Amino acid sequence: MRNAGPLAAIIFAAFGVTLAAAVISRLSDQTMTMLTGAACGAGLVVPFAILGGMYFGSQRAARDRTPAQPQPPIVVMTPPQPSQPATPMLPTWSSVSGMPASAPRQYTILGEETIIDGNDRVW
Repeated sequence: MRNAGPLAAIIFAAFGVTLAAAVISRLSDQTMTMLTGAACGAGLVVPFAILGGMYFGSQRAARDRTPAQPQPPIVVMTPPQPSQPATPMLPTWSSVSGMPASAPRQYTILGEETIIDGNDRVW
């Protein structure tokens, strides 16, 4: 009984062919035409499905192989620009009110509760 595997496969295939022949012999011509068209359509789709699966599989493998490096946050610091008066003859608001022309700036770092002022002190 060591050769039961191939013998069982042959018997199973013969049974399938006999059953298919019995069913096909009872079908009408229109049904046979429709089934033939469906089988040919499926036969045309299979190669394209295999090629598409290979393409998308290679794209996924390439994406998984090269992990994206985290980008450091971009911080842009601009130095304070001296303010130019709108008209040189009129005094600026800071000189009229007695306040200094450049008040220290306050920065808020996102995600933290600390405030850094222009004198580099952390509160």
